Amino acid sequence: MKCASCGSHVEKHDKFCISCGQNLENNFVKEEPRVENEKFCPNCHTKVENGDKFCMSCGQNLIVNYSTENKETLNQSAETIEKQSADNVDLKFEAKNLFSNTTKSIGRLAGSEESLNLNLKDMFSEVFKSHSKDESDEVFIAGTKTTTPTLDEVSEEWGKPWVFSRVFLAFAITFAALWILGGVFGNENSIPGLIFIGALTVPLTGLFFFYESNAFKNISLFEVLKMFFIGGVISLISTMILYNFITFSDDYYLYGSMTVVDAGLVGLVEETGKAIIIVYFINKYKTNKILNGLLIGGAIGAGFAVFESAGYILTFTDNLEATLIDMVFTRAWTAIGSHLVWSAIIGAAIVIAKEDNNFEFSNILDNRFLFFFFSSVILHGTWNSSFSLAGSYTLKYFVLIFIVWLLVFILMKAGLKQVNVLQREAKTIREDI
Repeated sequence: MKCASCGSHVEKHDKFCISCGQNLENNFVKEEPRVENEKFCPNCHTKVENGDKFCMSCGQNLIVNYSTENKETLNQSAETIEKQSADNVDLKFEAKNLFSNTTKSIGRLAGSEESLNLNLKDMFSEVFKSHSKDESDEVFIAGTKTTTPTLDEVSEEWGKPWVFSRVFLAFAITFAALWILGGVFGNENSIPGLIFIGALTVPLTGLFFFYESNAFKNISLFEVLKMFFIGGVISLISTMILYNFITFSDDYYLYGSMTVVDAGLVGLVEETGKAIIIVYFINKYKTNKILNGLLIGGAIGAGFAVFESAGYILTFTDNLEATLIDMVFTRAWTAIGSHLVWSAIIGAAIVIAKEDNNFEFSNILDNRFLFFFFSSVILHGTWNSSFSLAGSYTLKYFVLIFIVWLLVFILMKAGLKQVNVLQREAKTIREDI
């Protein structure tokens, strides 16, 4: 109740207002509904504002009273809000946001300010479509003097490679025929073919994927195969030379098992051995294009993988028993995420660090090169280590394959963004002339 004269709060049975002395009997005293969160002085019950420190009617200190009175309410409100926030977390959104921020941060090192937004369904949409011989011929003859497109004709849109799937199919059919030749007809002469085709199929398929994804189409298939065979073998030689400068643990020499340090050393030595050859070819072609770096690195890595896998298969199996086929299949599917892509990442890193110049020793200290190079080394070392994920080596390999291809696609995205940058630079040069 309020006094009709001064508006002060009064009790229902009061006869006089304690603030102004108004006779309350036979006077109209109005009652107003309480507004939610409305505050009143705890002493005289006069309405006060939220920010008032003292009551304007009686001088009561309001800070102590309200802070004490509302402390429990505030704590309960905070707990309620926290619980509601936890209940309302959208895990899918948070995961998508984390993925976007991560890919954007890595992309900045490669020169792309955008997060990775890749539609794999659209990218591989041409794989299951029918294509003519002329269409495949256009892919195979790219990179010659007369078939290399001008910079203005290069598109920065994601490519839609499909020839690589036909390469895989052709080699898979060849492998199956050799398998029948040896298993059904008992012809042991098929074993060398089984070993080589089994080791060759996946790395060469992956190499064709990089070949088709090179939007500039400025490196011919002949040059790619030259890097594949010659670069692959020479990178094995450079790796063997580097192995002479390191020492493994006693466990490795006595039992053949690798410690974490051993696995890390293998990754460092083999990626360095391949990087030396990749640098040579990148400097030879004088390219400053990230997509070219991925292709050149992939060619060296694919060659390295084929000869290494063939050696492993021959070492551990020498007949047509199940062990040979098992080894071939294991080396084949794991090749999807090993030397081919580790080296492709390093090739892109070399191009990013050197920019428009030749790669020199000083470029090794470039943060961009160090990040991508040691990403490959760490992935390689983890692959070789005895570490398993949830007790499964297969699960570990799948996780590592996902990570390495994520890095590859981030670099591809940066390579496609570079198309636009190079086109603008070329246009500026033409206008200045």
